[in-house]
Amino acid sequence: MPRIIVVEDEESIRELLRRVLVDAGYDVALAPDAPTALTLAAEASPDVMFLDLNLPGANGLWLADQIREQHPTTAMVLATADAAVPPYQSLRRGIVGYLLKPFRRADVIRVAEEAVRWSQDARRR
Repeated sequence: MPRIIVVEDEESIRELLRRVLVDAGYDVALAPDAPTALTLAAEASPDVMFLDLNLPGANGLWLADQIREQHPTTAMVLATADAAVPPYQSLRRGIVGYLLKPFRRADVIRVAEEAVRWSQDARRR
C-alpha cells in the first residue's frame, strides 16, 4: 500500500486530505509543519508527500528541497491557494503535481495516482 505524508498546517485541510486518501486506499501520515514532516519521512520513506506551500516557519518549497535531497524517489505534490506560483520555481525542485485549494476529491485522487506512479518509476531506475 503506497504511503503518503500530508504536510498541512490547517487541521481541517489535513483531515480532509487524509479522509480522501485513506478512502482511496493509501496509508496516510499527517504533519502540521516541516520539522514533523522531515521526521516522518526519515522514519517511513514515503512514496508521496503533499506539501502546503505556506507552512509556518519553513515553506513548502524549502521542504521540497530537503525531501528531494534526502529522499530522491519520493514524489511531491504542491498544495496551494495561490494559482500564481511560477511553475519553473517548483519544477526545479522536483514537484510532480499541483493541487489548488479548494480541492476537489477527484483531483486529489488523480494527482495521488500520478505521484505514486512517478515514485514507483523512480525506484526502478
